Amino acid sequence: MRHWMMAMGMSALVAACTDGGAVDTSGTLDVNATQSDLQGSYRLGESSLRFSSREVEPGVIDVVVSLHGLDLTAVVNRKQSVAEVDGFASDGTDTQLVAQDREVLTAFVKALEVEKSNAGSLAATTLYRVSSNWSQTPDTVPLARGVAGSENRDWVSLCGYFGSYVDATHDDNNFSDFSPYSTSHAHVGFRSASTFYYIGFWTTTVQNHQPLLYEYGNCYANCGAGCPSGAQTLTLDCHDHDQCVRNGHDIASLWCDDEFTSASDDEFFAPTCSGT
Repeated sequence: MRHWMMAMGMSALVAACTDGGAVDTSGTLDVNATQSDLQGSYRLGESSLRFSSREVEPGVIDVVVSLHGLDLTAVVNRKQSVAEVDGFASDGTDTQLVAQDREVLTAFVKALEVEKSNAGSLAATTLYRVSSNWSQTPDTVPLARGVAGSENRDWVSLCGYFGSYVDATHDDNNFSDFSPYSTSHAHVGFRSASTFYYIGFWTTTVQNHQPLLYEYGNCYANCGAGCPSGAQTLTLDCHDHDQCVRNGHDIASLWCDDEFTSASDDEFFAPTCSGT
């Protein structure tokens, strides 16, 4: 059974906050937008990315993102909470996302935040959510996959636990879910640039399967990389994925593939949490 834990004193958390590393958002975003269509390009250093997002029928959005000779596609049905996602090399052969692709996609997602807010369209919101999911896709997860979700069956919102500690867990080759060594008491939604771990004092040094640590920061439980500029999307599966990649593994680790896959429908379809 999952254990829910109330928040520790926030004064201690605020006092512990310091600036951390930030995503390079020095790239250039060019966008042409209508109420149902969004297309354009993004350039970061020597890398360039092209994108389009179209509402092809009410509630159904067709997304295409191309970079580094790779075409990423998604057809997202918001009404039925289902999506078909794919990716292939420009010559049609199968391929995978790698670290260089995720770096550009992560910066692109940060650049999209302002545009998403300005456009306010389903096309813009869907492009943001799908691209954020691609930016976290491990090397070992197939790009061709289906995503489907519904609240309380496939995703569980943590909006009501914002500001509290909730147990987060993962499994790997050494530990099962809810083993003390793969479980943390993690604070839901606290905004800071880094994750902090309590080992007798608060530290940003990443911990490797230390048992039942208290952790907070970097918008823990938010579906997406880091902290968004607006409201967060907070769910249980995204909480567990954050715990996996911040405790002995990283975003590309195959041991976090199952947590990533479980969190994908949350990122696509779960509602944002007002006031977060």
